[in-house]
Amino acid sequence: MTNIKLIATDVDGTFLDSTRTYNHDRFAAQLQRLKAAGIHFVVASGNHLGHLQEVFAPTPAVQTFVAENGGLIVDHGQTLFETPIPLATVRSVVRDILADPALRPRVLRLSGAHGTYLNLTDQPDDPVAQDYFFNNLVRVPDLTQVADTIYKINGEWPDTAIRTIAATLNAQFPEQIHATASGFGSIDIIAPHMNKAIGLTQLAQAWHIAPSEIAAFGDNDNDQEMLRHVGLGVAMQNGTDSVKDVANLITPTDNDHEGVLNVIDAILADEL
Repeated sequence: MTNIKLIATDVDGTFLDSTRTYNHDRFAAQLQRLKAAGIHFVVASGNHLGHLQEVFAPTPAVQTFVAENGGLIVDHGQTLFETPIPLATVRSVVRDILADPALRPRVLRLSGAHGTYLNLTDQPDDPVAQDYFFNNLVRVPDLTQVADTIYKINGEWPDTAIRTIAATLNAQFPEQIHATASGFGSIDIIAPHMNKAIGLTQLAQAWHIAPSEIAAFGDNDNDQEMLRHVGLGVAMQNGTDSVKDVANLITPTDNDHEGVLNVIDAILADEL
């Protein structure tokens, strides 16, 4: 019998295929088998909670979310842990980013408890993608005047520059934030020392599950800490080299060929 007691997965580029869907029937059957085996299933994503709940609405048995790269952890509608960025830090970071032409993104957003805020004039390159990822948009005249619990600052830069920009932000705001490339030309800026691994650890400790008893799937830079931390870190075949370098296993098939579901079957069959 497998020693895995918790399976956590990233969403975009990992669990979802390139058309942003998954095999509902196959996964629903797996969830029943996971429950019977006493294995928890957890979504671990940089996305905000409302979007994740929409994505997994076709399989309502999914009820545990490590959202906002670990900044918000919710189980069956109950907030278990939250690690927001202090508002003073949010305002300082936003002010400096918008004032620096080398750092200013195409779009800057604040992901909060009551909405995702962006400036009135900001226009993304892909409005359809923005509408997909953010179902709670609130346009405001000044991001530095937003008064909400902020879990994440998110910006859009050219995809080729996101790792350099993330490193620059971390150097410019040491011990104040943690900036990480999340793919698709996006950088997530969260509380310092926060990442998916920290969020997942908080949840696992509450359930008395050891890191060695966790399997986690990911495809991008913001998954590195999580995959490095768990007993079975699984990088997607279509993932970045930086994620593959820290993984214990690379999926035999990519996200367009049910890579996560295939490995879950192998876990349930005690083949790993």
